[in-house]
Amino acid sequence: MRTSCTLVFFSACLLPLVTAAPAYQLTGCSVTGDTIPLPPGQTNLTIPGDAKPEYIAAGFGTQNYSCSTAGTYTSIGAVAVLFDASCVFDAFQSACNNKAFSSLEETQASISAALGPSPLVLGHHYFVKNPTPGGTGLSPTFDFRADSQKGDPNAFVITSKTGDISSPVDPTDNVDWLELKAIDGQGSLAKYVFRIFTIGGQPPSSVRITSVAL
Repeated sequence: MRTSCTLVFFSACLLPLVTAAPAYQLTGCSVTGDTIPLPPGQTNLTIPGDAKPEYIAAGFGTQNYSCSTAGTYTSIGAVAVLFDASCVFDAFQSACNNKAFSSLEETQASISAALGPSPLVLGHHYFVKNPTPGGTGLSPTFDFRADSQKGDPNAFVITSKTGDISSPVDPTDNVDWLELKAIDGQGSLAKYVFRIFTIGGQPPSSVRITSVAL
């Protein structure tokens, strides 16, 4: 289990209704005019022509791995809390401070402090069994139903990976940047999800197996 800090862009095909905003606010800023900042000179992550940002989330949690007797790691998914970062992207970057935090509790405390006295939890990220007929493995899920969009049974999306690049900074420590696309019929929260600006989450390069007396 390795802690990580991540920025997540959710994109939909239709622009949401935007209302006038106060002069200063911590959450709920419009992001429809923002551009998803992808690295130049690569083609694995691309912004579809019909995509417009709808949410920007600061996600923090753990990347989870299992280890084999051969001393290697295999990813078994991740869990994370997704905070609204639409108004406070600079604070998010400062809180992550280009490192993986030593514990989930430290990460939560640092991000919560950066996002203000009442940070808005948009939702949660976790993995579920691949719902595609005949599909295998686990699928990344983003779920707002228990938090910012209570009462909306479709406020989630189960996705599949369509693009992947190594983190442009410290790829041995920071997990890959990803482009994800909604699986048909699996929620309507977003059509595309981009995981970028990752901090931490990679497993150690090796594991030492020891026996424990029970």
